[in-house]
Formats: sequence, C-alpha cells, structure tokens
Amino acid sequence: MMKIVFIGSAEFGLPALGELLARHRVAAVVSAPARPKGRGLKLVDTPVSEYVKKRESAPLLTPDDLAAPQFIEKLALFDADLFVVVAFKVLPKSVFSIPKLGTLNVHASLLPRYRGAAPIHRALEAGETETGVTVFRIDEGVDTGEILTQKKTPIDGQETAPELYQRLSVMGAAALIDTIDALENGKAVPIKQDNKAATKAPKLTKEEGRVDWRLPVETVFNKLRAHKPFPGSYFFLNGKRINIEWGIVSGGGGTNPPPPPGTILIAMGDYIDVQCGIGALRITKVKPEGRQAMDVHSFLLGHEVIEGSVLE
Repeated sequence: MMKIVFIGSAEFGLPALGELLARHRVAAVVSAPARPKGRGLKLVDTPVSEYVKKRESAPLLTPDDLAAPQFIEKLALFDADLFVVVAFKVLPKSVFSIPKLGTLNVHASLLPRYRGAAPIHRALEAGETETGVTVFRIDEGVDTGEILTQKKTPIDGQETAPELYQRLSVMGAAALIDTIDALENGKAVPIKQDNKAATKAPKLTKEEGRVDWRLPVETVFNKLRAHKPFPGSYFFLNGKRINIEWGIVSGGGGTNPPPPPGTILIAMGDYIDVQCGIGALRITKVKPEGRQAMDVHSFLLGHEVIEGSVLE
C-alpha cells in the first residue's frame, strides 16, 4: 500500500480517486478553489472537492497559488511516496518533484499523440478510430514524460465526447492502479516518448462551435460529436442561433454541380438536410436560442425554414 497525494479537479478523475481510496492510503487531495458560477455567482466546488467533502475521505487542499512556499511545505509534510494527477493544470517542478517516486499523470490519449488540454475532443474531431489512456511520469514539459502504461480502445463512429470521456475515465483508473502495482513490485518499465510523433490537443474555443458548411460532411459530423457539450455546433437562422444537438451524414441533393455550402436542401418531416462542401448533414435534433432541445419535427412547426436558402 502506497501513501499518495491525489491532485485533480474534473469529474474525469473521480474513478481514479475512488480506486486509490479503496486500495491505497490517500494522505491528501489537492483541487482547484471553488469558483463563482451562474447568475448568482455562487461559489461552486470542483467535482473532486465535492466528492472528498461528502465522504470526508482525506484532507482537502485548494490552493490559489501552486508555487506558494507555504503550500509546498505542507505537501512535503505528507511524506507521500507518490503524487497522482488527473485532469489538472500544469504543476511547477517544485511540486511534482516532491515525492520519492515522482508524480504520475493520467492522460486521455495515446501519447505522444494529442498532448494538451482537449485530447478527447481533438481525437473525435480528427475522426480517429482508436484512442486510449496513458499513465506517465510528469517532467518539465507538457505531457512529455516517460510512459509507464498505455491502454487502447476503439472509438465508435457515433460516439460523442461525453460518452468517450466517461469510458476513458474508468479505463484511466484501471491503468493507474496497474501502474502503481508495477511500481510497488519493481516491474515498471519507463519508455521515452517519441517527440517527432507528437501532436497537440489545444483547448476548445467558443468560436470553433460555428459550423463551417464548406467542410466535407464527415468533418462537420466529427466536429458535432467532438464539440459536445462545449462549444456546441451551431448556425444562424433568421438572425437566431440554432444549436445542432444531433445529425447524421447524408449523401446530399444529388445535383451536379451541388448547390453552395450551407444551402438548405430539404426541410420537412423530422429532418433538415444542409449542403456541406462534400455531402450533406441531416439534422435531426436542435436547440433554438433560449429554448429547450427539440426534434426537428417540433422545430419546423414553429419556425420558417425555406428550402434553397443559405444558412448564415
């Protein structure tokens, strides 16, 4: 049994934290401070902080400054064998170098591919058919440290970011436990990453959510899967923002040459077909601005959608 400090904020880390609490001694948990959210700007704890408080499972630290000497001194006093990081900001060397066995990170990609803040979303966006999780030892780079464990999994062609996020969080927890077992038994074999094969996974921006109808329909569909729940996939109709909640790949209108990208080919029954650069997206569920999500049949009952018009 190892003495471990867990560091994380997002829901992605909860399966790993649960496994550590069940199998090892978690000396402390570090998470981000509560932040104001919503119209009332009420302070809201991170999912990890909320989890720990409900269970009173370990001392909880929520530092404003990870490099503060007082915080570093407090971490050192726990005399942990290992730090474990899952879904957290970049740590200063003064923190990740404290424990005897170093600091492990669970990353939701097959490193060195998709280094960065949004590996799940970027893999889906790129149309990848396989991904996985990597447990590596943190160094001074961003997701560049020596790999200790990797697990692979196929990506279903209809899978969305929230669905893959959930699967990989559980897979990451299992990979973490395997890694710690190997470290305890002296069987861990670190492997250096091939930096030449590295790709980046930068954080998503709001601007990326607007659909670019000039792209091939397969690319538009992959972005639809990847951009759930943020930043969403949206277009403008009569000056109003419409989020696409779901759609499928369609062949298009069949005319040669095809109409301009963004042209509404069909708006009837329970779907709207929109021309893309190649092929068409068949939209089946939408969320109008300021409204709840609804199927296209309900949407068409209350909105004028003119076939042949071009979306903004």
